[in-house]
Amino acid sequence: MAAPLLDRRVLEDMERDFPDSMVVARFADDFCATLQGKLDRLGAALGGSDRVDAHDAVLSLTSSAAMVGAQRLSQTARATERQIAAGDLEAAARSLALLCGCGIETRQELQRTYLTHH
Repeated sequence: MAAPLLDRRVLEDMERDFPDSMVVARFADDFCATLQGKLDRLGAALGGSDRVDAHDAVLSLTSSAAMVGAQRLSQTARATERQIAAGDLEAAARSLALLCGCGIETRQELQRTYLTHH
């Protein structure tokens, strides 16, 4: 079963940690702005068969997705990370389209349900 695209509770919990909720909104906006670059970096590493850089790129994607509450993207990236760790860069490269699609949906969901309200 696929995880939900976004767990807004993660961002809401983060808002309680800061006196200005705009800090969290900027964090979510920065995630959206840098997401494509993270996916591009992963794609380039996989295309160049650079296992070390691919592993670093997917870990960056996984952790930033988790920090913003992007559960499905984080879950999908973890599956790709397992493929990379196992040395199956071809399978990881095949999963890139799924990651990119999930990234687009996640960015849209963040913008629709969170960023438009801040």
